[in-house]
Amino acid sequence: MRRKFALVSALSTLLTVFLLGIPLTFYAAYAHLAQADHDAVLQAQTLATLTRESADSGTGQLTSWIDSQQRNVRATVVMPSGTRFGAPVPCLQQPEPHVGDLEQWTCRGHRVASLAVPMPDGGEAQVDVAVDTAGASEETLRVIALLAAAAVVLPAVSVVFADRLARSVVRTAGELTDVAADLRQGRLDSRFAGTGPPELRQLGLTLNALAARLDALVTNERESLADLSHRLRTPITSLMLQAEALKDRRGGERLLSALHDLNGEVTRVIRHARKPIASNGGLTACLDAVVADRVAFWEVLAEEQGRACELTVHDTDCQVYVPPAELEAAVDVLLENVFTHTPDSAGMLITVRAHPGGGAELTIDDDGPGFSDLRVVERGRSTGGSSGLGLDIARRTATISGGRLVLSASPTGGARVTASFGGPPVPRRPQGAGGAS
Repeated sequence: MRRKFALVSALSTLLTVFLLGIPLTFYAAYAHLAQADHDAVLQAQTLATLTRESADSGTGQLTSWIDSQQRNVRATVVMPSGTRFGAPVPCLQQPEPHVGDLEQWTCRGHRVASLAVPMPDGGEAQVDVAVDTAGASEETLRVIALLAAAAVVLPAVSVVFADRLARSVVRTAGELTDVAADLRQGRLDSRFAGTGPPELRQLGLTLNALAARLDALVTNERESLADLSHRLRTPITSLMLQAEALKDRRGGERLLSALHDLNGEVTRVIRHARKPIASNGGLTACLDAVVADRVAFWEVLAEEQGRACELTVHDTDCQVYVPPAELEAAVDVLLENVFTHTPDSAGMLITVRAHPGGGAELTIDDDGPGFSDLRVVERGRSTGGSSGLGLDIARRTATISGGRLVLSASPTGGARVTASFGGPPVPRRPQGAGGAS
């Protein structure tokens, strides 16, 4: 971005110098020629006055004035008697002017003015003044040189200032991007504290307010979950006391063991809810590792049912924006859905692959009857006698990470569930790995 900003600044400055330089060059040439014309006329009129006065006061003042002129001015006076004062003026083949008339023309780089002056004692004197315009050409070339220097220096200066401005904008935008990435990964304590243009600072303050609001909402929800889970302990404790009082010792022990397991799950939920969201538990997980672990867990049940279960991992180290515990729960939901809603003989194929831009994808194909209604992923909707919340849990987990859950048909006519998870844009090196379990 900085390079583009500097390039645009340099090109715009160069274009400005170019558009202003062309008319300025022509105007400089015209102004110098116009000044030469003005000087020639003014000198001719002054010389005409001195010529008329020389009839009374003599030619001393006339010759002194002619000799004192600058090198680029040539002046000559031809008296009625034919006497000439001053150096010859070039190109005097022009028509002689009438008395009182002023004639002007250009000849070999000179701007010439000629005037016929009536003398007091009769007759006419011829006054000719030529101004050399070579100096005007030099001035024009000097203007062109200055414009060329400006065309080199000004873009360079504009690039320096543009780079400094762009650096400030890019740095501030980078800090805003880092804060947004932290919020996306669940680090709600991340805040923008940088400087920069007022618009970006205002955006940073708005982002901070959004982060604070999200932090408050999440904290409130987690506290509510912890409180609700804590309330469950009272009825669980009551059931445990009743189980201990049962006369059927064996049945009571089984029920008591189940209640202990339930109490342990409630305790785990409370601890998870109380744990800070940005704790060291990690905000990303390795999808291929989690899937391999959960497939190994469910493989025992698959072997008991005689169900084929194959895992294919196309890429390793597939980091996704989901905490490990939540990712495990989502994978368990998807695998349990196959065991629950397909016959024991229906096999399944689990595939894990990375996304080129970051994140990864989990696909589960089964040989069951498939989905009769693809809207089953909607929360609370089910066509198989269940609550319909399982697939919605997986869908929400995928959506929060920046991915999505898609239901379709598998190549064998069964169900296909594709869960895409967002993840950090880390370059990956594909590794062909196919493992059957």
